[in-house]
Amino acid sequence: MNYSKIILLGLILGLLSGALGHSYLTKPTSRSNQKDSTTGCRGPNCLGPCDVSRSKASTPAVTIQRGATINLQWPRNNHAGGFIRIAWAQTANSDSHASFDANVQTIFCHERGGCKPDSASDPNGGDSAPADGSFQPCQSTITVPPHLTDGTWTLQWAWFGGAFALGDYYSCVDYVISGGASGAAPAATFVGGDYSYPNQQKCKFFNTDRLHRCVNEPCNNPVYSLNAQQSGPAYGFSSAASITTGKAATPITTGKPPVTTGKPPVTTGKPPVTTGRSITTGKPASVTTGKVSITTGSPAPITTGAAPEPVDSDNCAGATTLSQSTATILSVDTWGITLRAVIELRVQENVLSNWMLEIIWPSDAVNTKVNVVFNAGLLQCEGTSPRHAIIRPVASWANNLKSGQVVTIEVMATNTNMNKQYIMSNTQLKVFTP
Repeated sequence: MNYSKIILLGLILGLLSGALGHSYLTKPTSRSNQKDSTTGCRGPNCLGPCDVSRSKASTPAVTIQRGATINLQWPRNNHAGGFIRIAWAQTANSDSHASFDANVQTIFCHERGGCKPDSASDPNGGDSAPADGSFQPCQSTITVPPHLTDGTWTLQWAWFGGAFALGDYYSCVDYVISGGASGAAPAATFVGGDYSYPNQQKCKFFNTDRLHRCVNEPCNNPVYSLNAQQSGPAYGFSSAASITTGKAATPITTGKPPVTTGKPPVTTGKPPVTTGRSITTGKPASVTTGKVSITTGSPAPITTGAAPEPVDSDNCAGATTLSQSTATILSVDTWGITLRAVIELRVQENVLSNWMLEIIWPSDAVNTKVNVVFNAGLLQCEGTSPRHAIIRPVASWANNLKSGQVVTIEVMATNTNMNKQYIMSNTQLKVFTP
């Protein structure tokens, strides 16, 4: 058996929207109370600099003085790596990225303060901590800077460089600054140390070491090899010291060539996948199937087990018994030769154990192969007649599910020049039980 790397993405009770939460501030309460909604702010629907604009803030500003300590908490939410940036802006200017970029207080690692994967043998794996951050949160403390004048200010929490192709995430908290000792603006600091690199001046990260490069998700403008693990300080900081010298926080620019790290690029260990077809550039990839193209407008969810159907006995795991549970494709992203499908497994039986999910790719996907499975599943095997993959549960919580529970499985695979609507409309899903 060939097993992929896995990342547990989490067990979600109830309905899941197409926008996965991933991470956000759970303490203090953000402008839109992301702790309760478990909804992260990411592109393309939320481009920051806050989870909502100033005019839409529903959480009242908190009064605090200069020098006071603020404890920040956020869920790891089954994703490893990345940096957290803390910055301030006057609330009147808090709808502007530039205002926060010019007043960075500190950058530290995402996986700090006690959050960790469930398995020590898989540092990129998932965790069973709840999405509201009420147990085993990531956390850090800061002090209110001395140069903030009395008045209304906004703290920005931003996460970037998370595994594997995540975009930038944002949360904001509004404060009324009143009192406390005043002083000069301190230089921005970098504080290293995370689950993978404890007590070291670096963090584990993916795709980018700076904000504003991965504006959309999947990461649209990576600095480093897509999805390849990196380690080091954030851009603009030295690994030799936690404090930048002689300079205040510098705005992070986005329009310059990627900055080299002094190390050779990290490769993924796999050669590029060739499909035997030419891919046109400058316009959306055309799908040539030899069949009439299928246009559905908004593709209907693809469910399984809802009605009797012939069982495909030709699968690499030899599964033959269909489950009553259903699987639905929630969304598909494509970029380059990569596709990412987010699949929802909804439990119908009283207890679902030792399940297997079969993904049957469209008939034209002759070279599509799964690269990575995130969340509750592990790649068990792949077959070619038809081209398919079998995913099985990997964590104990994902292997003993009760009726009504929902698990989200995220699959990244190679893409044979198919657009996402075609994949959504023509991929079949089947859930099997022993």
